[in-house]
Amino acid sequence: MSQTLDRALSILELVADEPQRITDIAAELGVHHSTALRLLHTLRKHGFVHLETDKRYRLGAAMFRLANQALEVIDLRDIAKPHMTELSRRTGETVHLAILQERQIVYVEKVEALHPVRMYSRIGAMAPLHCSAVAKAILMAADDNQRKLLLDGYEYREHTPRTIASEEALLAELVSSTPLGYTRDNEEHEPGIHCIAAPIRTADGSVVGAASITAPTSRVTEDALLAYVPDLRGATAAISNDLGWRA
Repeated sequence: MSQTLDRALSILELVADEPQRITDIAAELGVHHSTALRLLHTLRKHGFVHLETDKRYRLGAAMFRLANQALEVIDLRDIAKPHMTELSRRTGETVHLAILQERQIVYVEKVEALHPVRMYSRIGAMAPLHCSAVAKAILMAADDNQRKLLLDGYEYREHTPRTIASEEALLAELVSSTPLGYTRDNEEHEPGIHCIAAPIRTADGSVVGAASITAPTSRVTEDALLAYVPDLRGATAAISNDLGWRA
């Protein structure tokens, strides 16, 4: 671990116990005042520490946000896994669970099919907003302000000839998908792979993630994949219900 990172993490541990003045932080780390100040400036910039009016530093809002996200993911995975396993058993296909982080989608759980799908996905892998079914499902369920923030200045990189290439086209698809309650990835991220996805909601109705069914086009036709929509929506509704959401 680099010395700078080690010192920054040590600062977070120090101020987590109780608010600290810069002189105390510098003394505890065994560094010059200016070194401690530079570290604190970077941590403040990213919201990990906050400077009180009495010149003491405490943990910032970013730490609580990350902690809450981590707890939500743990709870979500634990709650979703049985439903994902049953969905995979019923359909025979691979089921993914994903959440939103910044402007990327992160896969946080996966149940493999009897015939595993050769694709990019793995737990911890990221996917873009505009060409994965789980991303579209989250965007579809997001409120207008959140969606606008996510897509403002977003770059529509083309991964395949089928990739959506503009905000107008993406928004049009989200509008048409909303009444159906699910979204699709029709070989938009990877050739030969198609998916359907539906959002997962928390008790207050906000979207917390999405689940998807993924299959190769060589083995599962479009009609066969779409036939799984009721099973998919039943699973995401059950997960949402366990999270406290009521339609």
